[in-house]
Amino acid sequence: MKRLAILAALALLVGAVIWANFYWSADPAVTERPRGSRMVAVAVAPVIQGRIVDIREFTGSLRASEAFTVAPKISGRIARIHVDIGDRVQRGTLMVELDDAEFRQAVAVAEASLAVARAELRRAESEAALAARELQRTQQLSQRNLVSDGELDTARARADSQQAAVAVAAARVQEREAALLTEQVRLGYTVVRADWNGGVDSRLVGDRQVNAGDTVAANAALLTVLGVDRLMAVAYASERDYPLLAVGQTVTVVADALPEQEFAGEIARIAPRFQEISRQARFEVTVTNQDELLKPGMFITVRVEVDRADDATLVPTDAVVQRDGQTGVYQIRRNDNDDGTYAHFVPVSIGIRDNEQAQILQPELSGEVVTLGQQLLADGSPVNIAQDFD
Repeated sequence: MKRLAILAALALLVGAVIWANFYWSADPAVTERPRGSRMVAVAVAPVIQGRIVDIREFTGSLRASEAFTVAPKISGRIARIHVDIGDRVQRGTLMVELDDAEFRQAVAVAEASLAVARAELRRAESEAALAARELQRTQQLSQRNLVSDGELDTARARADSQQAAVAVAAARVQEREAALLTEQVRLGYTVVRADWNGGVDSRLVGDRQVNAGDTVAANAALLTVLGVDRLMAVAYASERDYPLLAVGQTVTVVADALPEQEFAGEIARIAPRFQEISRQARFEVTVTNQDELLKPGMFITVRVEVDRADDATLVPTDAVVQRDGQTGVYQIRRNDNDDGTYAHFVPVSIGIRDNEQAQILQPELSGEVVTLGQQLLADGSPVNIAQDFD
């Protein structure tokens, strides 16, 4: 019996402990007290005055701002290709030659036809001169009544007919000259040159679509010549960022392939509409590429400065927290009465924010703010500032 009484007493004691623990943990007033009074180790940073810049980033890709497609004006078989991908070419450089045997033959035929037409013209002119002399003699004889009026009319008609034959022969010569010129031009089209208009005189061959021996149609793309001293960055802006962009705005362009280098650019065009699927609007940036380090097709990031504050109150972004639906920071305050250090929650209005700092618009703030350990704090919690808190 005595043993059972001892066991019953121990059971009651354990139950009382469990109930007390449950009571203390369930009562908010009780649980808040130890949390607020417990010393919490935190990391802090000073509130500073300085400059902060609001930079928006947009991703996109590079394109050649000047691209010239080398294409023949006639169809034919490619005899020779004089350049390849990556070659630097000047304006007027010989790029491709087509087989010209057929065109040379056509020129020869046209030259022969022209020679025949010129011979016919000379014969017509000779016969016209003879008819003119016969008409002159007939007119002289008619004045002395030695020939009839009918013979005079016949001589005059023959002279007029020969003059008309001369005109026809001269027109035929012009026709043959035009035909020869046409064939000579077509022969010239067998030599394809890089004759682009405007821009710089030196460009790079970016693509080659054909090989020697291929038969190509008129206006078929053979090669693409790119101007890379200036490139076009094509990016897209969301509805939130679109109003912040303007034509002529200076930007910075960074390529994923060259992360340590920045390139200057300027917004050249902004699309007036949003794409229905992505809800983004296209904009284009001209990028200076004097050293030709950037290449068309590279993935890039366009950084646009949309706002800045030169004398702003700044805190680390890690110091900004959300408590009960409010944005604020825990400011460090020291109590002279007990030499204690406490963290007090201060609601703030945030201005410009970047990856490292946030601008405090309201209220005026100074001193130090907590940057690590806020999840353990309540308003007024005593803190221990760690010198090297990780």
